[in-house]
Amino acid sequence: MYSNMTGVQITLSVVDSNGNFRDIGTTTSDVMGNYGFTWTPDIPGNYQVIASFAGTNSYYPSTTSTYLYAGETPTAAPTASPPTGLATTADLMTYIVGVGIAMIIAIAIVGLLVLRKK
Repeated sequence: MYSNMTGVQITLSVVDSNGNFRDIGTTTSDVMGNYGFTWTPDIPGNYQVIASFAGTNSYYPSTTSTYLYAGETPTAAPTASPPTGLATTADLMTYIVGVGIAMIIAIAIVGLLVLRKK
């Protein structure tokens, strides 16, 4: 290959699923005629993508097309917020000890009342 070879400018256009034609940008090919282009469709549906080369003094103009389908843009799933107001281990231990003491006091009172009646 010759070191002075360069690619050519490619114009990219689309026909969207509503039948609207519009240019979406230009890119430059490499010396082999390959090119790439990043584009985000604005509506979902079928698209015809048209690549056009205007021609030069050495080459005739050229056009080709392909088709693609653009789906809905995924939305992020809602993130669950952490639950609030839950008891901690320390809270549970405090409640268990409190209930235990209350039960001991209740049994002691019942025991005293039974012994008093006799």
